[in-house]
Amino acid sequence: MLILDFDGTVTDAEREGAPYRTGYLEDLALLTGRPLDEVHQRADAIEAEVRSDPDNHGWVFQGRVVAPAVVDPYLRILPTARGIFDVGGHFTRSIDRERLLELLYKYNYQKTDTAFRPGAYELLASLAGTAVYVVTNSHTGPVQDKIRALARTDGEFDWLRGRVHGRAQKYVIDDGFTEVDAELAIPGLGRPVLLRRRRYHDAIARLLESEGRSWSELLVVGDIFELDLALPLHQGARVALMANDFTPGYELDFLAAHPRGHVIRSLAEIPALLG
Repeated sequence: MLILDFDGTVTDAEREGAPYRTGYLEDLALLTGRPLDEVHQRADAIEAEVRSDPDNHGWVFQGRVVAPAVVDPYLRILPTARGIFDVGGHFTRSIDRERLLELLYKYNYQKTDTAFRPGAYELLASLAGTAVYVVTNSHTGPVQDKIRALARTDGEFDWLRGRVHGRAQKYVIDDGFTEVDAELAIPGLGRPVLLRRRRYHDAIARLLESEGRSWSELLVVGDIFELDLALPLHQGARVALMANDFTPGYELDFLAAHPRGHVIRSLAEIPALLG
């Protein structure tokens, strides 16, 4: 059985997110009253810092780091925006700032492109008739629309569109979910990886039950280890990380050494992992 993340895994997040970043920085310039070229320069400097030190720059959700901030343009923009606001002393109240960042995300996300990775069509076509599902943080509808757009004939991938499970909220940590360990330690990472992501766990568990499969019979493919892969790996699944130029080195090393871990760089590598 195969579970795919979609955005950033089947699609190229960097290409898709380029207009998102452009629009977001334009809004930051408007909100802070700073020249756009200055905002771009400051953003480049902050992103370089985040990339050079992923341990200390994470996506903070409800007060805890739930993923590294370096891995895609949607996460990298958060420390960038906070840094630009900090320099000018803008929106210093935490509640105001977080609400504003959420609004900027929703507004600029509408500007994203659709950019599939090479081999996306061939991969989905090869999976027809297999036990494959998409479990994603994105909303179900937009992912279904992308799958429809990839089809070469009407209705070609309708079988998969019905297997998309959106809003998985892989970033939500539930301390009351004691059925799994709280943390996973990874060599080279100074903070723990948090595992108690009940909503994501339950979404996968329901699909496993529907197929009569166990965690050990599951392969999960995603592009962000902490969101997509850490919990399934802990539960006994095999996992494959779709690596890119921003993937932290400690994740690559950890999965390369793990007996149920794989690091891949193209969609063409997935079918062999199912054999």
